[in-house]
Amino acid sequence: MEQKKDEDPLLFEHFVADIMTTVRGGSSYVTKSTGDFGIDIEERTEKGLYLGQVKCFNDTNLVGYAPIAIIHSQMVKQGAVGGYVVTTSDFTSGARSYAQGLNIELINGRQLVELWLRHLDTKREWIAEQKLIPQV
Repeated sequence: MEQKKDEDPLLFEHFVADIMTTVRGGSSYVTKSTGDFGIDIEERTEKGLYLGQVKCFNDTNLVGYAPIAIIHSQMVKQGAVGGYVVTTSDFTSGARSYAQGLNIELINGRQLVELWLRHLDTKREWIAEQKLIPQV
């Protein structure tokens, strides 16, 4: 599967982590770029640890089952309560089938945009609630 040529994978990981933290609460940590055993994001919420992997692919390159298998393996190893795989493209039917019953959320490009819009709304509401002191 081919990554988008002009995209910085680490920048995309931070982008997704920020969205997930804002929308779902908790705190997130973007792992180092190498030697992360397939985990890009570690997210802690009131419910526990969630592990994430992100794929910045062209829309013609669908994500298969392998990232889901890696997330599931790491969930078991680290005692995580859930996981997610986020992509700018979409998932194969095999990937969707594989993820069933594993508590791994599959977020495609369209769903990512919807989460991003919720993220922006949340940020906008927070800014509106602040009592800004006018500069004199």
